[in-house]
Amino acid sequence: MKFDVLKDKITKADARLNETILLCVTAAIVLVQRFLAGAYKPVMDDWFLYGDLYTKLSERIAKFAVPNEKFAIRPFAGIIDIFVNAPLFKHIWIAELIAASAMILGAFLIIRALRRNGVSGAGFFLCAVCLCPAGLEATYWLAAATRVTYALLFIGAALSALTYWYETDKLRGLILFGVFGMICVGFYEPAIVIYIILTLFTVWNNRNGKKVLAPLLILAAQICAIGIYYAANAGAGEIQSRGGFVETNYAEHFTVVFDYIKTIFSEYIPSITKRSGYVGLLTITGGHAVIKTGIVAAVSLMFGLAAALCVKKRKFSPMILLLGVALFAGGLVLNFILGSERIPLRLVYFSFLGIGLIADELLTLLPYRANRILTAVLLSVLAFGFTTAGIGEAISYKHTSEYDAYITEQLVELDTPERISDPDRNTYLFGGQHYYVDNASINYLDHIRGVSGNYADITGCMRHITGVPFTNNIMTFTYGDTQALKPYIDVEGLCTFYNVEYDKTVSRVSLAADGDNYNIVREDGTVAGMLKKIDDVSYMYLN
Repeated sequence: MKFDVLKDKITKADARLNETILLCVTAAIVLVQRFLAGAYKPVMDDWFLYGDLYTKLSERIAKFAVPNEKFAIRPFAGIIDIFVNAPLFKHIWIAELIAASAMILGAFLIIRALRRNGVSGAGFFLCAVCLCPAGLEATYWLAAATRVTYALLFIGAALSALTYWYETDKLRGLILFGVFGMICVGFYEPAIVIYIILTLFTVWNNRNGKKVLAPLLILAAQICAIGIYYAANAGAGEIQSRGGFVETNYAEHFTVVFDYIKTIFSEYIPSITKRSGYVGLLTITGGHAVIKTGIVAAVSLMFGLAAALCVKKRKFSPMILLLGVALFAGGLVLNFILGSERIPLRLVYFSFLGIGLIADELLTLLPYRANRILTAVLLSVLAFGFTTAGIGEAISYKHTSEYDAYITEQLVELDTPERISDPDRNTYLFGGQHYYVDNASINYLDHIRGVSGNYADITGCMRHITGVPFTNNIMTFTYGDTQALKPYIDVEGLCTFYNVEYDKTVSRVSLAADGDNYNIVREDGTVAGMLKKIDDVSYMYLN
């Protein structure tokens, strides 16, 4: 008996050591993927949220109240925005490092808790959650990563606490489960679904101990609490635009959403991996090729070997496979029941947990030795490909930020300090670009979007660059945009007009009436585009 106890302790110690090694290697490979090409730079909402809106502590505190339009949903993400990301904006790479660390630790805590509840592998799960290049919109772009990575962290912490309570019967485990779970539901709506599924699985897996009621009551209280918070903010803009349920024909809504999701998985994710993989490969095989390629290859190989060491010897479990399917579906289900048909890549990210778990479980159908060998080989190759493509994605984000700053700095130089700081003036920027053609990644919704095509983003960028807290309104125009321009454009001295050229240089332009329309004319007399009259106040921009 004593020998069996000792053997069990040694086995558990070996398992903990292997898991610790895998955690360290995962951290190393994520850092290589995200920082090999340079430090993180702000993009899209980062400029607006962290470089403009919350620049002073008093303003940050004032913005966080209930009811509140900006933080009507995801209240704990708002706290991170205000008190972590915004103060670090001038050193935003630190905020990115913290978010990446939250993702790594959160994913590890989730899979470690699941392994305590019968899951065999861990490598494909961590590879899908932490390394998949299509996941960088959710976990790298800071304004989105704050909602996602911290949600992962607190889901993992809650599951670990619940598992600890089941293993030790110590009350502090149940208390921490309640605290961490309450925090995790305040970050991101899809994370709530994943948290519910994982909690129910953990309770079910430990049902023989009959300690079922307490965690289920705590879970119900957490969901009720966040539901009450949402209800208190029901009239706020974000709840109305993002939180409303389907009100139209559900069958039609289901078909539209299903087609979008199918396109994301069948076209966009493979395209991101291929395009960004090419850019990443050029990067690591460019300057200092031996060092860069050697680093990526080394951490990929270590990741595959560490994952193989963590594979447990057991038979295939239909229950674990079902859990993987439930996580995959759970990561997508809100898209089908909420009214919005806008499905950015980050809204499918949580389904990656299910994909990784399914892959790990299917390999248990093989003999134990074959499972470990195949895990090591496949994950070494997959990690190399994902890491390389992730480097390409990070480069695209970096270049986009640099283009944003370049265009905005030119705009500032062409204008005058008096005009920039006058909030009663209007600046119109034609030729804005949602996506810069130099970037290799896909053009889809918020995926690596430029600020020159978005009013709030470029205003935040300008305010950060100039240091002026209240600048004039910058109205951006991309091809086909229609905006109300009358009577402002006819008021002398109120408006200034600029055009973003193909090479991203910015030039002054003026408007010349052409019947009911206006030509957009450069200083050298050439036409940059036109404003086509739609009605008495609105015009469509064409170029």
